[in-house]
Amino acid sequence: MRGRVEAILIALVLAGCGGSSSPAPHITLANLNFLHGIFCPAESASCRLEDRSELLAAWVRDAGCPDVVTLQEIFPPSVDLLESWAATVCPFPYDVVQGDVLLGVDDETVLSRYPILLADQLRLFGEFRAVFHVQVDHPTGPVDVFSTHLASGADGGRDRCDAIDCPAVCEDAGAGTRRECQAVQMAQWIEERHEGPNPALVAGDFNARPGSFTYRQFTERGWADAYLEAGHPECDPTTGIGCTAGREDGSLEGLDSPALGESVRIDFIFVVPSLPGAGCSGRIEPAGDPDGDGARTALFADAPNPFAPTCGPLPNPVCWPSDHVGVQVDLQCN
Repeated sequence: MRGRVEAILIALVLAGCGGSSSPAPHITLANLNFLHGIFCPAESASCRLEDRSELLAAWVRDAGCPDVVTLQEIFPPSVDLLESWAATVCPFPYDVVQGDVLLGVDDETVLSRYPILLADQLRLFGEFRAVFHVQVDHPTGPVDVFSTHLASGADGGRDRCDAIDCPAVCEDAGAGTRRECQAVQMAQWIEERHEGPNPALVAGDFNARPGSFTYRQFTERGWADAYLEAGHPECDPTTGIGCTAGREDGSLEGLDSPALGESVRIDFIFVVPSLPGAGCSGRIEPAGDPDGDGARTALFADAPNPFAPTCGPLPNPVCWPSDHVGVQVDLQCN
């Protein structure tokens, strides 16, 4: 009898230990350049903006409801749509956060499930582009998140820096174009703003390919390209696999087609390593979601609308939320 009682007590103790444990925390983020559609035909309603917003919400749920969602190309109608589902799309509400100075056409926007401790902006060379920084009150400690959309060819991204009054900091770093200068400014500002010890996340549409001067401003500082670090293949322009941009953005041709339509990888999440004393070590989860929690390090919104039996032109559901494919990251806090 005594042995049986001891066995029961041991079982209860073990059960109690198991019940008190909880999974290690994660830091999760998804990023997407969410096409504003201002150059789409008027009759297309900004290339089906409302339908695309609903599809974005479905992708947020599918990604496991990330702690933070960073978005680019946001304008006022997009904000209204984001706010229409931000409080209900996941088991918790998202706050929709923007900077104090808005252009009203292409503004970085953050959705966060946790309170924002601070928010600030850096206006980049050329004055049209910016970096938006928020510090998130994450359970593991403050987490810095930086989001940007660097210059494209349409706003002089390839213009020679030395021909347009290039800032000295950019000349010193060897920047040759406006976009390269913006990357220099952004990387240096991140170093100034981020104090750690938790890892920081740097996300956005950089309008530059892997290996470029712009890209190296981040990777040569030891900031990991999360998608590659997880073991995913580089973009294959012949198939579109692993690519994030290239789809038609001035009409519904690409958005209403299930074809992938992407040919370059220019959207990234860079991970600034943690420092001693961090509440989260920031290990990038490998490809395939090995812990099975639904949060992944992978591309985001990278398949034609998987939430409907079919997709295509109206009256069918739209196929893609944007002309871009996004990126998502799961940082494990071992």
